[in-house]
Amino acid sequence: MPPRRMTPDARRAQLLDVGEQLFSTEPFDEVSMEQIAASAGVTRALLYHYFPTKADFFAAIWHRAHDSLRATAPLHAAATVREGLLATLTGYLDFYARNLPLVLIANRSSIAGSPVVREPIDATFRTLCAAILDATGATGHHRELAEAAFAGWVAFVRETTLATLVDRTITPEDNLALCTAALDATVGAHADLYAAARGTVR
Repeated sequence: MPPRRMTPDARRAQLLDVGEQLFSTEPFDEVSMEQIAASAGVTRALLYHYFPTKADFFAAIWHRAHDSLRATAPLHAAATVREGLLATLTGYLDFYARNLPLVLIANRSSIAGSPVVREPIDATFRTLCAAILDATGATGHHRELAEAAFAGWVAFVRETTLATLVDRTITPEDNLALCTAALDATVGAHADLYAAARGTVR
């Protein structure tokens, strides 16, 4: 049977749905593009038309998951920047817990270091960092220091969250406490996180 006709956007969404289901039940390296195409009821040529490699395919799934998180997460009318950022952190930690198979692929698989997987998410955090520092009013060299500290904090959060969800060496409560303390000690050393939020942070 030939593939059912769809608009390009609908077909792309269908392929991502199928891929997300497969990657949620099987390790990344054990899922082939042929298997994905067969599960979606399309030819391999059509799948490769949308996604040149399996890494590109997974990156699109992972990026879409984060887009969905940002679109559906409630806005937090926080009194301070810190309060809003911690509310955002809690939402992200919950999201990672619900999407653990995808988290494992993005962080503990053969493509974990691939730029096509890392860059869309890194860009998301750079945008969040800019919004946070704009809200604190940080400028000049203090802002540069805070930007570097924020990037380090994101890496810290990633590692402690993996220790929580994958290695299970610490509890979710431990993780939140560690991330909060690290935020205050790094970003908070160079930006006023207790400043009244200028707009809503999420």
